[in-house]
Amino acid sequence: MMEFDNDEFTWRRPSSAKGPRTGCQRIPKRSTSAAVVVLGLAVLSCLLGYCVLSETLPYESKTLRMVLVLFRHGARTPISSYKSDPFKNYQWPEGLGGLTKQGKLQLYELGRKYRSYYANFIPDDYHDKDIFVRSSDKSRCLMSAYTFLAGLYPPTEAQTWHPELAWQPIPVHSLPRELDNIVAATKPCKHWKAMYDEILAEKNADPKFTELFDVLSKNTNQTMRSILDVDFLFSTLSTQQEAGLKIPEWTKNVFPHKMRYPFTLSLSLLSYNESLQRLHTGPLLADMRAHLEAAVAGADAPLLAVYSGHDVTVVSLWRALGFTQQLQPEYASSLLLELHHDLPADVFYVKAFYRNNTKTEVPTELRLPFCDEPCPYSQFLQRLDQLVPRDWDAECQNNE
Repeated sequence: MMEFDNDEFTWRRPSSAKGPRTGCQRIPKRSTSAAVVVLGLAVLSCLLGYCVLSETLPYESKTLRMVLVLFRHGARTPISSYKSDPFKNYQWPEGLGGLTKQGKLQLYELGRKYRSYYANFIPDDYHDKDIFVRSSDKSRCLMSAYTFLAGLYPPTEAQTWHPELAWQPIPVHSLPRELDNIVAATKPCKHWKAMYDEILAEKNADPKFTELFDVLSKNTNQTMRSILDVDFLFSTLSTQQEAGLKIPEWTKNVFPHKMRYPFTLSLSLLSYNESLQRLHTGPLLADMRAHLEAAVAGADAPLLAVYSGHDVTVVSLWRALGFTQQLQPEYASSLLLELHHDLPADVFYVKAFYRNNTKTEVPTELRLPFCDEPCPYSQFLQRLDQLVPRDWDAECQNNE
């Protein structure tokens, strides 16, 4: 539980002790030169200290009330193959679509970075009320969530339960894929499927893809007439190359440059317009909205709400936030939404950030296209209300 310090005008954990206050000291006249040097060194030290802190702590920490984090799982093995694939019988240690050792490290590192970044906001000790985690039911997403939490919440001395294991169990919640319309968005929705199929057919008929489809069909020995086919093939070639395998010579003419646009277009097609976003991304936004509303109302709400999903999950939230640029999320990329409270004005506002990989020290702040800067919570809520269905099953026409 965070407590507000009226003297320091900031939030701090109850265990945090206030440092002693220091006042300005008079500089003796006979040591003016020495004092100037000392003062200069002190200012330089403060500036250097600020630079270090600015890379690890949110500068808005005095106003921060909640953080929503959505990340893509870590590096994985290929999900599928193709007829002429020289590696179609390759024995992947993790199996098809499995989280690799590198993928585990990526999410562990992401957890460590957010532990450092939000050090003044998230308590060191794990408490169930402070964090809620949802995951796609895919094994690679669940494993990514657990390794992220291992980095985010290394057990303190008080919570260490095994002397040789710097880890503690933290719950991750998921729904079966046929019921999940929140993270994986794999629960059937008839109306969404009809709209998606129509737009997919329109994009597939675009003449600019004809030559690429011809080349891919010839070299894979199978029909390639959809950007969805390009999507799967692009992912397969990428994962094979990342694993150090030498992909076929013919791919050099098309991969990755000529295949990247149809690949990213395929990712964005699931949430291509607001009608698709309402049914594909709306339930996720509804879940996020419930956490935000609880925090604004002063009710029980986690400090951190975490979602472990896929590249299409990240792209879907990206587009729901009003961004139309084609996005290719790397492994362990993450989108952040921060809820802030300006106490003197009693105004809540939202800030958005994106981190494309774990090599980035500080997430990049985003300017929400539909909102003022900073984005008032009321305005952000209006955007969510536009995209959240009142009755998802009814709008999906699932009962017709």
